[in-house]
Amino acid sequence: MSWGAIALARLPDVWLVRGFSIALGVAVGIVATAFRVGAERGFVAWSALVHAPPDRSIPGWWLGAVGSAALVVAAVGLTRRLSPEGAGSGIQEVEGVLSGELGAIRWRRVLPVKFFGGLAAMAAGLVLGREGPTIHMGGALGAALTSLSRRAREHLRSFLGAGSAAGLAVAFQAPLGGILFAMEELRRELTLRSLRAQCVVIATITAVLVSTAIAGPVRILPIPIYEAPPLAELALAVPFAVGVAAYGVFLNAAIVGSLDAMRRIVERIGWIFPALLLGAGVGALVFAWPDVTGGGELLAVRLFEEPLAVGMLAALLVARTLLFGLSYAGGTPGGIFAPQLAFGALLGLLFSHALHAVAPDLDLESGRFAVAGMAALLTATVRAPLTGLALVVEMTGNHALIPMLLIVSVVADVTADALGGRPIYQSLLQRTLELRGSHPPS
Repeated sequence: MSWGAIALARLPDVWLVRGFSIALGVAVGIVATAFRVGAERGFVAWSALVHAPPDRSIPGWWLGAVGSAALVVAAVGLTRRLSPEGAGSGIQEVEGVLSGELGAIRWRRVLPVKFFGGLAAMAAGLVLGREGPTIHMGGALGAALTSLSRRAREHLRSFLGAGSAAGLAVAFQAPLGGILFAMEELRRELTLRSLRAQCVVIATITAVLVSTAIAGPVRILPIPIYEAPPLAELALAVPFAVGVAAYGVFLNAAIVGSLDAMRRIVERIGWIFPALLLGAGVGALVFAWPDVTGGGELLAVRLFEEPLAVGMLAALLVARTLLFGLSYAGGTPGGIFAPQLAFGALLGLLFSHALHAVAPDLDLESGRFAVAGMAALLTATVRAPLTGLALVVEMTGNHALIPMLLIVSVVADVTADALGGRPIYQSLLQRTLELRGSHPPS
């Protein structure tokens, strides 16, 4: 036995967990930052290339269709070949492993599939977010770390949860959101006792510090900073949140319905043609209507900078909702959170237009409702109000809107429950268990 192994064996549990938590934070910080930067720059670079092809004789729509089709087919093929559980968000996979309903994370397969498959899918222009893959990769890195030590394996659940929380924190540069995610979304599977809570906090903070050191301090959504809302807006936030919650319940049902429909199509005709068709369609839209494509962060920022007419806002909401369902069902890695930022902003702006049409004398700030829409929609779909609120505040820097965000989050949560909506990741986990017959992948 080496001196290092002897020292590790004699190390008290609390210091072993703290030390491994720091190491996990460093690993997640590096991997998740590389993924975040790659996803951002990949889509921007591909969009620029489609709009200005090197060979001017090649139409941009044709280049976009062919290139995105190749990227989507590669992402779906990689996922189906190496890690079918890597399709979609991955958060439900982490929850299933933590609860014991799914087998151990196959980190040697999940990591490359989520990283490279996710980058290909997002560069192609699919309406998917980066947070799901980074959460899944964070959990996989936690599993990989525990393989280095028998004593560390005794704390596997702690490192799975901590890696997942750190992954979310780096994806959105939101350490508080990552910690609250572990407390709210993983609370059913990960009871945060003292040592486990330390693991989550240490890994999350370390990961964000490493990410900041690599890519610099960034505000994911650099939108205007608004003053605290007047009482009139706080009152109007209640019916607004009710409407957003209804859309959120519909969106959750649409996600599951799209997955089931795509599964039936693939069983009948195979996966290659649907992947080609999805990629080609998205690639053509990258050229013809770029605002419909991509994760949603860039569009969310643009909505605050360049006001759009109500017709265009409605068209964007409908088109992106349809493309989101197709994108998530396509079989590539990709998350749910980021697309909802644009959905929430669109709903807030549409609500403001409606208010102005009904009561033109009301002096309301549409941007505040756009920010509130993000928090309300995240709450309605995920049913983690504190996590949604913290993420939006940390991404936008709008601390003065916390009272308004609290109101819409609570109202959206209560309304979604009253409408019979289930948290999306619970629905996805149940669907996964039913399809696998409760047996983990071999």
